[in-house]
Amino acid sequence: MTVVYYAVEGATDVPIAEKLIRLVGPAPQPTRVAGGKAKLDARIPEINRSGSAVNWLVLRDLDRAPCASELIARILGGRELAPRVSLRIPVRAIESWILADVEGFATEFGIARQRLTGRPDDLDDPKRHLIDLCRGSARQAVRNTMVPRPGSGRKVGPEYASRITSFARRIWNPERAARRSPSLARTLASLRGLVTHRVW
Repeated sequence: MTVVYYAVEGATDVPIAEKLIRLVGPAPQPTRVAGGKAKLDARIPEINRSGSAVNWLVLRDLDRAPCASELIARILGGRELAPRVSLRIPVRAIESWILADVEGFATEFGIARQRLTGRPDDLDDPKRHLIDLCRGSARQAVRNTMVPRPGSGRKVGPEYASRITSFARRIWNPERAARRSPSLARTLASLRGLVTHRVW
């Protein structure tokens, strides 16, 4: 079976990368959980050099960059992306892809569906929006674990990473989410193209 290695910013991105790879056919092979975008950016040129022979999916948030093409050019230092490397940019963060599965997210986190936006790629700060939604959850456990405690100085609650990872692994549906996230829809189309054209 064809395998695809993946590199991501953090642990919450892992099940998303794995689901995307499995959805288009190959088997995911974890390689790099960088521990932040700066560390991932530093490793992407090395990944790109191996991309003439090795299949890669790299997920890197757009954040405040003006557009994906400019961000990719900066990370690669003007070099061409290797043929077997798919460097995909969630707009503006991977939380927008998570929020795009309105049905799954609303059910899992006890939030009324009408409170979730149908255009998560337009959010300036998807993670903050996700946390704000959880503040209004009907479930105390969600509020206690996803929302930062007053005075903690943290941006997320104590179980944010574990709950998001669990949701992404068990429930998150990329095809359902792609209907509301253009950046995710483009990613799925690109990955399917790599498989269809036997690049992967």
